[in-house]
Amino acid sequence: MKHLLLLFLGGLLSASVIAQTVTVRGKLVSDSDNNGLPYATISVAVEATPDNSIRRFATDADGTFSTTLEPGTYIFTFHFVGMNELKQTIEVPESPSTLNIGNIALSEASTELGEVSVVAQRPLVRVEIDRLFYSVQDDPEASTQSVLDLMRKVPLITIDGEDNIQLRGSTNYKIYLNGKPSNMISNNPREVLRSMPASSIKDIEIITDPGARYDAEGVGGIINIITDKRVDDGYSGSVGARAGTFGDYGGNAFLNAKYGKFGFSGNISQFRNKSPQSSSWSERKDSESTLTQTGTNDWQFNGMFSSAMISFEPDTLNLFSVSINGWSGRSKNTNNRDFLSVGTRPYQYNQLSENSGTFGDISMSADYQRSFSKKDEMLTFSYRFQNNPNNSSSWFGISNSNYSFFPSGYQQKSDNRASGNEHTGQVDYVNPLTKKHVMEVGGKFIFRHNFSEADHWFRNQENLPWEVLTRPSNDLDHQQQITSGYAGYTFRESKFSLKTGLRAEYTSQTIIFGDAPSFGNSYFDLVPSAAVSYQLKPTTTLRLNYNKRINRPGIWQLNPYVYDTDPTNIHYGNPDLNSENTHSFSLGYSHFHRKYNINASMNYNFSNNAITWYQFEKDGVINHTVANIGSRKGVGLNLSGRWSPTQKFMINLNGNINYSDLSGSSDFAYSNSGFAGNAFTNMSYTFPKDWRLSANGGFFTPWVQLQSKNSTHHFHGFNLQKSFLDKKLDVSMNIHSPFMKTFTRKNESWGTGFTQQSEFVNHRRSVGISVTYRFGNLRSQITRVQRGITNDDVMSGSGGEGGGQQ
Repeated sequence: MKHLLLLFLGGLLSASVIAQTVTVRGKLVSDSDNNGLPYATISVAVEATPDNSIRRFATDADGTFSTTLEPGTYIFTFHFVGMNELKQTIEVPESPSTLNIGNIALSEASTELGEVSVVAQRPLVRVEIDRLFYSVQDDPEASTQSVLDLMRKVPLITIDGEDNIQLRGSTNYKIYLNGKPSNMISNNPREVLRSMPASSIKDIEIITDPGARYDAEGVGGIINIITDKRVDDGYSGSVGARAGTFGDYGGNAFLNAKYGKFGFSGNISQFRNKSPQSSSWSERKDSESTLTQTGTNDWQFNGMFSSAMISFEPDTLNLFSVSINGWSGRSKNTNNRDFLSVGTRPYQYNQLSENSGTFGDISMSADYQRSFSKKDEMLTFSYRFQNNPNNSSSWFGISNSNYSFFPSGYQQKSDNRASGNEHTGQVDYVNPLTKKHVMEVGGKFIFRHNFSEADHWFRNQENLPWEVLTRPSNDLDHQQQITSGYAGYTFRESKFSLKTGLRAEYTSQTIIFGDAPSFGNSYFDLVPSAAVSYQLKPTTTLRLNYNKRINRPGIWQLNPYVYDTDPTNIHYGNPDLNSENTHSFSLGYSHFHRKYNINASMNYNFSNNAITWYQFEKDGVINHTVANIGSRKGVGLNLSGRWSPTQKFMINLNGNINYSDLSGSSDFAYSNSGFAGNAFTNMSYTFPKDWRLSANGGFFTPWVQLQSKNSTHHFHGFNLQKSFLDKKLDVSMNIHSPFMKTFTRKNESWGTGFTQQSEFVNHRRSVGISVTYRFGNLRSQITRVQRGITNDDVMSGSGGEGGGQQ
């Protein structure tokens, strides 16, 4: 009997051990773009008891999921904020041991309650292993703001009151448009981004640690602006206008359409930016004299931006696209200054000067994308041409002078003609070997040709003819070829992700400077990168990254043309510059909750051949130029977050603090170190009847620079927005710094043989109004901002890799 009992118990144990289970796998995606839905909630119930969940779990960062079940019939319930809930009956057979149910597509939700539309929106911020995304199309204020205004809320980006942009505390970064480098934006970011309506943008992507696929240029990382494109048939668009009390104005139009196999996206804007007259004062001291300057300045900028893209998709495996982007602008700057020198070089005079510049960029690209039967396998061929003219002219005249070098009536003018052409060919191939392993390889060739030439004239009286001003030639002809190749590897397993790669770049260049014989050099760079992420929880992720970046000097830094409109302060570039190499390490943390989200990162970087602007005094003239003269080390902490305690109130914070250590070479014995930081916050409250009020403010401490120090500064503002015509018409009024009529920026600088103090008084208080009207069968009506959203419906932000849902 005892043996029979043991045999019976053993049989039960064996049966329980060998009871068959089946692994059910799949991927939850959005039906609009087929992108994975991260951290969505999935519950499983037995068909016989559908109201009693036996299992509840979340999708991974890419939307994939897996669970183990015994054979039987189950009801899977899929839930993702902003999407229609889906229930699906799944039959789990006894064999095979793995069941792949494929892609499960959810559609976006929209519910009408009387006259009030309650529409959920997807997270504004989502994070991946080496980048983060800010969803512009889901931001409530995107309909009436410019891209520049909206970027103040993007994590890791800070923009001060004078619209200077920093990425993780650095001004050295690259700006891409739809995944391609854009000289158009990089060379004039304030003007171009101010002219671009945010309503034409889908996402702003911050690539904090660019992998091997990306060019090694851009020390601080990459800001990639992704324009909106339709994925379904139909059309949508918008027209808008703005005007401000500074005399600035602009208008824009945007059209997005897709019919059958053809798609089109186009954007055009015309604008004028103007600043009221500002004033300045400076005092420079050297061992012999003290020079004081007082003056006024008037500035304005007129420009136009346009872009268009046409795509043709003959079948599901082939995609052809052609795009063209254009930008042109003209600036005018008028200065009226009085100079007074006392000491061993006594003199005084008045100088009236005018500087104007014609800027532009046109880029044309053609792309072919070939997909394969294996999901996510892709081959891409690309070609791009860019031309960016950068011409300038200057004039100044002297009056009330007792200075023999500049007698009364003396005039001087200069014309500088500069331009650059760039041809780029590229091929990329991505192959997901398995669900866990992905390989990518590619190659790229870039040819750049930059040139600059200048003419100078003078006359001693206004009624005399102009004469050629003889000076050493500083014309420049610069040709550069960059050949590169890369290989990358990505591994994903459950909560762990690894991405690594190596890029090789060979650069050769030839430079002709003035009348001197041509000279050239070449160098080879290996650029490694690595990124690791681990999910502590479905909504919490840690990331560790390393990369090497290269900062190659541009035409503005290489151009030896001497800008001497102010003969006591001259500026010129250096054609002998070498590229700068920077190594960066970062540790990131992201956490997401229904009511709040936090993104934090700490980074360390160093460079031993930093390209640095510096200044020195010679014969009573301050020379400003650039060289590879020192090392730069920095440690930074970046923090961004969003909190929505109620359904109508939302606040976000974006800021960083950095410690920098700058030191010159043995030939340039200057050094400086210290802390610098900034913070920006935005609060918004939604009222009934589609009214929305927001307030913002920013504070910036002085940047740490090698030979100068600026004062702290701050700004604030308010925005009131109202929607009409079933949310097709948005009207917005903004007030910039209403409690600050003017702002005084102070600067201290020093160099060999001199010290200088200066003050610049600029107008701050301004009022502007903008109007945007959207038309067409608007797909974005269900993804654009909507009011009356509860905290249980909206998760505005992300924590884990790829987004944040729980």
